[in-house]
Amino acid sequence: MNNASFSPGCVAPFIPESFYPPRGGDVAGRLCTTFTQDASATSCCLPCPTTYWVWSDSFFWHALIANYISIISLVCHCFLLLTFALIPEEKSHRHYLSIGLTVSFILIAIAFIIPLGTKPEFCYNDITPHDLHTDRSCAATGAIVEAGAMGAVVWILLRSIWTALRIMINFKRVEIFKKISIAVGVGVPLILLAVSLPVTGVSYRLGNVCIPNHASALPTWFAWIFIFGSSSWIIQVVTVLYCVWKFAKFSFSAGPSHSTAVSQSSINTDLAAAAPDSDQAKKRLTLYRRKRVAWRKVRDVLALQWRSIIMAFIVANLTVYFGVMFMQQLAASRAGIKTEDPDSPIFIWKACLIANNGDKIKCLKGRSNLLGMSEARAVGSLTLASCVGIFVFLLMVRSSMFVGWWQLLRNPRQAFRRPSVDSQDLIMHNRREAETVEAEKPEDEDGVRRASASAA
Repeated sequence: MNNASFSPGCVAPFIPESFYPPRGGDVAGRLCTTFTQDASATSCCLPCPTTYWVWSDSFFWHALIANYISIISLVCHCFLLLTFALIPEEKSHRHYLSIGLTVSFILIAIAFIIPLGTKPEFCYNDITPHDLHTDRSCAATGAIVEAGAMGAVVWILLRSIWTALRIMINFKRVEIFKKISIAVGVGVPLILLAVSLPVTGVSYRLGNVCIPNHASALPTWFAWIFIFGSSSWIIQVVTVLYCVWKFAKFSFSAGPSHSTAVSQSSINTDLAAAAPDSDQAKKRLTLYRRKRVAWRKVRDVLALQWRSIIMAFIVANLTVYFGVMFMQQLAASRAGIKTEDPDSPIFIWKACLIANNGDKIKCLKGRSNLLGMSEARAVGSLTLASCVGIFVFLLMVRSSMFVGWWQLLRNPRQAFRRPSVDSQDLIMHNRREAETVEAEKPEDEDGVRRASASAA
């Protein structure tokens, strides 16, 4: 691109900013620098899109991988949603917390799929990227991806809170928590979306899905994503440590005269030698049973809670990762390319573009920090964002769901006899588990039985 013939004060490939008044599109997304000629400074901007000049031509093709992966994610979560709707509860393990999380990842997948059909133009004019006011695809993808991402972290946080309440305080007000959870899971993402869109806005900054602008995205969106994601992980860790602590406290609370290493054979021997109503034998048998139940409860909660733990861990790490990436982009955006330091990589890159008349291929080595990240990291981030839905699907899907579908296909009439969405414990998956827990409650008077409630 050679703009020297119509760019007074600017050198190709840069274009005078004065040619395009600051109205329409994301004006703050322009990447401009200053050239000084004849004691006058002229603001000159890099042609849009910026990613064309700082990364190779293959970036746009590699970025499409994320869009196509989202098709797989959409199919997976639609399968989950249909399973919750049609398959009996004992096979689908449906729960309103799981349904909310599934819907959130469906929204994220849709946001990445929309550009495949719309094939949007990234730029409002030669130097300005589109924003939500000038491009419908940008407005749709930006709003949907914000709502889906916020919804995902909020619903995972609610799962973690529900697990903690059931385990730590044996919380039983199921209907109250259900109403509050639905209100929070739906209301918080919508409220933050209503604030973020008009205040922060979205634009084409990375790939073909619009993301929040840098100006005020941290307080209106990214900070909340980080808070919710980190909180869910912390709550899960505290819950597991609580289970271990309760078992340890119970196991080692007895003194030397009441050793915890009581074997079943010694219990049987004492019972055989003692009278049927021997208080000592009954106490030893009760102590043994309590410890056995306590260990089984802790073991079960750790085994059955691993899905929620991993989901919270994934979300927390991704929020930190994308938060750091956003901060690096924000710093790079504020720094811009207005530098006169001859040793700066950006200055060397600008000089290379000018010297080669806008041939970017010869200058790609000097632009690595221009947008706050490398091309490989940008592609990886987009791919990772679209893959999260598949990871969560693998954690939520169960073999019993496929058994349920097989039974449904053999007897389709049962699809019309589905009960309402369950609001009980996510861990009580079948009648046998429920009966076992109920049968053991009288033996577990110290509260360890609460560890059986877990978000699956």
